[in-house]
Amino acid sequence: MTDDETVEKEKHMKQLKRKMECWREIILPLNSILLWERSWHPGLIVGLVTMIFCTIWILEPALLTMISICLLIFALVDYLVPILTSVLCNAQSWTGQKEKKLIEVCQNLSATILQLQATWMSISKIRHDRPNIYYSATILFLILFAWIGNTINNLLLLYIIVNVVLLTPGFKHKGRARWAMKYAYDHLIRRHLS
Repeated sequence: MTDDETVEKEKHMKQLKRKMECWREIILPLNSILLWERSWHPGLIVGLVTMIFCTIWILEPALLTMISICLLIFALVDYLVPILTSVLCNAQSWTGQKEKKLIEVCQNLSATILQLQATWMSISKIRHDRPNIYYSATILFLILFAWIGNTINNLLLLYIIVNVVLLTPGFKHKGRARWAMKYAYDHLIRRHLS
């Protein structure tokens, strides 16, 4: 890694930390839950997601209504969280240990964002350098996704995707992602080869 890349990563992390300053009292507990620091955190994640999706399933709102309600909730949270944290949380309760944890969270989030940007840039490079491969792969994946979307209920697909996205940080943090990949390889691929 060159010095320029290190400086760029550090700059990106500091910008992200500055943007998240008013959310810092919320970010640390959320990070704790996403990284499964307690054994019941995965159950909490799946339980909350299940409750939300069951409510959506029971109410069957129209797409526009669902989008409007989600955006309304995001707007209210964005408006109320900084106000409530400034009122409810004491500035003296913020310790050096919490600051270190916030910096660690910002570094991890920044690294993930930069990795996604690098992936997007490499896909753009493939599109420019090898358009035949890019368009063939794009068409193949879009046909596959269209078939999956037509075969499986969209709400169920979204439920599975949300759970996978929210459980992935905990799997990575606990080292269970490698275990799951090894288990899948041993039991699915090796079984078919032998």
